[in-house]
Amino acid sequence: MFPLASNSLAPVVSLLSPFGQAKDAISHKQAGMIPTRRIARFAWDAWRAARSGPDAIASRRQARLEALLEFARSQSRFYRDLYGNLPNPIHDLQELPPVTKSSLMANFDDCVTDPALSMSGVEAFVADKTLIGSRYLDRFAVWTTSGTSGYPGIYIQDGEALALYIALAAVRATLAWNSPLSMLKILAKGLRVAPIVTSGGHYSSTALRDLALAVRPSKSDLISDLSVLTPLPDLVGKLNAFRPAVMVGYPLALLVLAREQQAGRLDVNPVFICLVGEWLAPAARKQIQSAFSCPVRDTYAASEFLGIAYECAHSRLHVNSDWVILEPVDDAYQPIEAGVPSHSVLLTNLINRIQPLIRYDLGDSVTVYPDACRCGSPLPSIQVEGRQDEILSFRDPGGNTVHLVPMAIATIVEETPGVQRYQIIKTAPEIISLRIEPASETDQEEVWRQVILRVGGFLAQQGLQHVKLERSPQAPTGDPRSGKFRLVWSESNTPR
Repeated sequence: MFPLASNSLAPVVSLLSPFGQAKDAISHKQAGMIPTRRIARFAWDAWRAARSGPDAIASRRQARLEALLEFARSQSRFYRDLYGNLPNPIHDLQELPPVTKSSLMANFDDCVTDPALSMSGVEAFVADKTLIGSRYLDRFAVWTTSGTSGYPGIYIQDGEALALYIALAAVRATLAWNSPLSMLKILAKGLRVAPIVTSGGHYSSTALRDLALAVRPSKSDLISDLSVLTPLPDLVGKLNAFRPAVMVGYPLALLVLAREQQAGRLDVNPVFICLVGEWLAPAARKQIQSAFSCPVRDTYAASEFLGIAYECAHSRLHVNSDWVILEPVDDAYQPIEAGVPSHSVLLTNLINRIQPLIRYDLGDSVTVYPDACRCGSPLPSIQVEGRQDEILSFRDPGGNTVHLVPMAIATIVEETPGVQRYQIIKTAPEIISLRIEPASETDQEEVWRQVILRVGGFLAQQGLQHVKLERSPQAPTGDPRSGKFRLVWSESNTPR
């Protein structure tokens, strides 16, 4: 039987949840934001649902959907207006119009259901970097993202949603991924978790560390404060000193570390590795698994819903379809059949009542497997084609190859005040071209000056002060064929 006590969940949660850097301490008020009893109840329900079969999952999903729609129509001005001419109640999602990030952000104050929330107040909160790791109004987690559209988004989660995300991670990821023997190995290594993600912003990756510490604030020493922004030699040294039991991070960052492990500069022995945030080619995944001699597990997550899907032992991502609905669609928002890659996917978050997301265009291409998975899970399985940015590689003055993880350099640009959209392209062996779309026409020159200054400083920290930054006259744009928005890629040969 699955253990129900929230304290027994804490070490399991700590293995999966600490994905980023945050403040060393969390106040009692902040920790109390997450109802720990609800974690146990959500975990128990998730455990029972997965063992009760597809009908039990479908029943839960339908009941939660109907409750969400009724709530959104009564409490959100945005959805009340959007659904004004539609019948009530609605039982079929396809009767509802899709929503986009741009429409939700433009109507933020009308969409949210708590009168204390406003776009102006939330924007002021996320602009203050000293508040990273804090809760907005002591009640809400606030996460920012650009995603595949390239435009910034702000997403609000309350304690109820956070409790669910923790429970799903514990039951359907950590417990499912580990045998009793591997759990003993993790315990023997001190439960130390090393996240390899970005820091310095109000990201969901940063917030996840807070979720673990909210459950067990005294265990902050088990979670490293590493950052993908750290120069590689320093990052390798810190990992060697920390000796993690579990590594969590962006696939391309872990690929770079796998090469360091194979070269003998990195010497760590994690029990398992969890991938987050990017798509990874099968060959690169095999390289990571070979370098560290441990299982590698994938996740599909977003700021709109943490833990959309977790990978099973047969390398399929299983959607937590009792709590999140995914609808693969074509470019006209029409449903597509299983086995066909979608143009985009619509997401409905069944737990978030603060900022309802109903048929929200997530922008990813998803393929639903038409057959049942050999693992026996009743949850549907998918393949995801998410962000496909590239590692940028340069020679330093000494002739050594320096790899820049795309999430690292992208964060530097994204966190520059006034940047609305951007793209970073290596166009020559020592040239990076920047495409910037400022949020305001009046501050364009200052935005550009700050971008060049910040990126130049980042390159200097990596020993690449000789790399030239060019101001591209071209605006950021999506792929002309797919419409997807890439952030970082190379048009120049990569040094070996």
